[in-house]
Amino acid sequence: MLTVSSFVEENHQSKEAQKQSQKVQRPRPGQPPQELMQYWGYKFEALSTLPQPWSEATREHIESRDQTVVNNHAQYCSIVRTGIGTTSLIIAGEVDCVLGQKPDNIEDPVPWVELKTTAELQSNHPRELVKFERKLLKYWAQSFLLGVPLIVVGFRTPNGLLTGMQELKTQRIPSEVKQGQGTWDGNVCINFTAAFLDMLKTTVVGEGVWRIRKRKNQKVIEIMKVEESGTGRIVKQSFKTHRENLMALEISAKLGQ
Repeated sequence: MLTVSSFVEENHQSKEAQKQSQKVQRPRPGQPPQELMQYWGYKFEALSTLPQPWSEATREHIESRDQTVVNNHAQYCSIVRTGIGTTSLIIAGEVDCVLGQKPDNIEDPVPWVELKTTAELQSNHPRELVKFERKLLKYWAQSFLLGVPLIVVGFRTPNGLLTGMQELKTQRIPSEVKQGQGTWDGNVCINFTAAFLDMLKTTVVGEGVWRIRKRKNQKVIEIMKVEESGTGRIVKQSFKTHRENLMALEISAKLGQ
C-alpha cells in the first residue's frame, strides 16, 4: 500500500529532456525564445526581492537592483504536512520569497510570496480571460498546496517590459475565477486529486519503483511499475531504513498498549 513511507518525486530526466526539446523548437513569429522569457522571470524576482529585510538593506543596494545579476539558485523551500481526502501528505516545494521576514515562532504561518510573470492581457475578450484563468489554475494549485498566501503577478509586453503588477490572495483565486469565466472549479480539482490519491493507494502495492505519466494533450494518466525493487535513488537506503525503524517502533508501542 502507499503509506507514509512511500515517496513521490518529479522525473528529472523527463523534465530535462522536455527543456532540451523546447530549446531546439523555433518560437512562433513574434514570440521571444523560451530562455529569454525565463530570464525575464528571474529578472522580475531580482527586482522584487532583497537578500535581507528592508530595514537592514542599504539604500545603495535597494536602488541598484536593476543591475543585479539574476540568480535562479536563491530560494526558500516550504515543507507542509497536509491532507487531501483520506490521504496524508508531506509536500516540499520551492518558494520565491517572504513578505518582511520569517516569524520567530515556528508555529506561526510564514508569509510566503510567489512571484510570477505573464504576458499582459491584450483585451477583455473572453478568449484572453480564459487563457489567463488557465494560468491562474497553475498558480493556485502550486501555492495552495505549499501554504503560500500571496501571489504577485507581473504583466509584461512581448518585448519584456513590465507594464503592471497584481497581488492575488491564493485562497480567493477559485472564487474570482468562478465569478469570471468559470474556466475551472477549485472543489472539482481537490476532489479529483483526492480520488486519484485513493486510486494510487490501491494500485501502488509492494516493493519497487512506479512511474506516473500523463502525455501532452492526452486525458489518460498512466501508472506503471518500472523497477521491481529499490527506491530508484529517490531516497537513500539509509533514510529508508530510518523510516522503517521508526514505523517498527510505532507498531511496537501500539501493541504494547
